[in-house]
Amino acid sequence: MKFEHMVAAVIHDLKNQLQSLLDYEQEAISQIPARYHHHLQPILQRTNRLKNDTMQMVSLFRLEQQQNFPMDDAWPRDTASDAIEAIQLQYPTIKLVNEIADECQGFYNENLIQLALVTLITNSAQAGANRIQLTADDSNGLHITVQDNGHGFDESILSGEKDTTKTEGSGLGLFFVKLIAEAHRNGEDIGKVTIANRSQGGASVTLSLP
Repeated sequence: MKFEHMVAAVIHDLKNQLQSLLDYEQEAISQIPARYHHHLQPILQRTNRLKNDTMQMVSLFRLEQQQNFPMDDAWPRDTASDAIEAIQLQYPTIKLVNEIADECQGFYNENLIQLALVTLITNSAQAGANRIQLTADDSNGLHITVQDNGHGFDESILSGEKDTTKTEGSGLGLFFVKLIAEAHRNGEDIGKVTIANRSQGGASVTLSLP
């Protein structure tokens, strides 16, 4: 077995172990009086963050190896709901609004797109947003947009001069989301990511899939 495949296997096992640990922690917090919950909450949040990070690492490895990801009919509202559920534990005070219509439909790898949305929500939270809104449009391809009320993108990010100005996190967020978008192809059409600042303040990121 090649070294990189061994590393990927270890990371995959770590992800599973972290999920089991998270389940145990959630069971424990349900068994103790509410007045003690604030002691366990930071542990739950950190464990959830580590689980999401390891999922990102596994996907980065598979994307770098150009492994095929199965695509299927999928419903963005459900994908967004799963992403919100995966991240809400980490950011319980942030208002996450899923405004994607039930009938909106796409053709994509659901695990990858969920992970992309988790990454974008995390980016918004780390940028100081306290309200994050998800919308989608399937009239010409699929366009999923994550908007927030944070401080928006620095000009160096918008111009492409830098990938990140954050001091928290890996700084791989947008790069990772772009890789996920580009893994979705339909003939010569390739997925892409568009970033902008909102006129009323905050950032907007649109994930466009063919």
